Amino acid sequence: MKDRNDKLVFWGCFIALITTAFAFITRAFMVNVPDLWPATFGLDGVQAQKLFGAGIWPFAISIILFSLIIDKIGYRIAMVFSFICYAAYAVLAFMAYGTVNAEGLEGQALKDAQTQAYWFLYAGSIILGLGNGTVEAYINPVVATMFNKDKTKWLNILHAGWPGGLVLGGILTILLGAKVAEDWRVLIVIIAIPAIVFLVMLIKAKFPVNERVAAGATYREMLGEFGAIGAAIAGFLIFKELGGVFEWSMGVVIGITAVLVIAYGLYCKSLGRPMMIFLCVVMFPLATTELGTDGAITGIMEEPLKAVGQNPLWVLIYTSAIMTVLRFFSGPIVHKLTPLGLLATCAALAIAGLFLLSITTTLFAIFAAATLYGIGKTFFWPTTLGVVSEQFPKGG
Repeated sequence: MKDRNDKLVFWGCFIALITTAFAFITRAFMVNVPDLWPATFGLDGVQAQKLFGAGIWPFAISIILFSLIIDKIGYRIAMVFSFICYAAYAVLAFMAYGTVNAEGLEGQALKDAQTQAYWFLYAGSIILGLGNGTVEAYINPVVATMFNKDKTKWLNILHAGWPGGLVLGGILTILLGAKVAEDWRVLIVIIAIPAIVFLVMLIKAKFPVNERVAAGATYREMLGEFGAIGAAIAGFLIFKELGGVFEWSMGVVIGITAVLVIAYGLYCKSLGRPMMIFLCVVMFPLATTELGTDGAITGIMEEPLKAVGQNPLWVLIYTSAIMTVLRFFSGPIVHKLTPLGLLATCAALAIAGLFLLSITTTLFAIFAAATLYGIGKTFFWPTTLGVVSEQFPKGG
């Protein structure tokens, strides 16, 4: 990576991923810590987890949607859209704060204000999830195109930005503990720092031509890699989640999915590549292993860590630090084990780590189990992305 523009683009993408991590860890902390959003907005456990989920499912939707149009609109527009999402989330969070902190609120008036504020946070969380997914939708093809001879290695290095951001964001959250207890808006403000940095770095940078476009593969060929079966899987999951939000019946969900799949299949005239479909299915539990556990681990570890006088965030910071180091030095590991061998090894370690985390209570045992889990989840996401990009270059 000798070209100055390539360095600017790579590190701009890296910092964009740090921004998603900052947003993820701070929001997870505010949702899961009883004295923050639950106390401020009168949330019960169900409402808190719905709010948490509102920042997760849009992530998947925007990855899929932007991946379909990224070469049409360009990486720069996607990047700017992600920045706008972060700004909108901040505005809505501040509006929620102002709604419940107006003077003279008590009784029913306070409950009404909390309800209104909840929907500000809910909308903000959806927008934030869309922004986070958009970041993934543009940084992955950019880096895969720039380093098309060694994709898995460089995608792993790029994705060190995620755990690196969790480490930085987690430590800042702990250090700002007293300030956060007084005013949680501090955690919203710190997201702005990396967001502004990546916008400044990338707004005038020269992005590479999409690998699929450069190779001369058509848009129809790209969609054909995924195929009607892939569209059915993705479409059903997306519309099922939207159905839960808008209270659609299962019949409506299936009907919309069927129309989409038929139209998609008629256009691309392909059921999809079997290996591509398999890897798409595999990505769901892989993403859940990393994102789902990372988001919930603060709440899960709260009691055992508080029992020994420690902040539950330290478990997430510790596992994320392991991931950061291993991803930065992934090259020799990938070459020694091969990508598929690496995924199999990581799966075994992650299973063992998660099982032990569920039954351990002492501080030493918790961090020993977290070590296994941290190593296990390290290479799942970027290595799978690398395998898909290497095996299916026409897939965009």
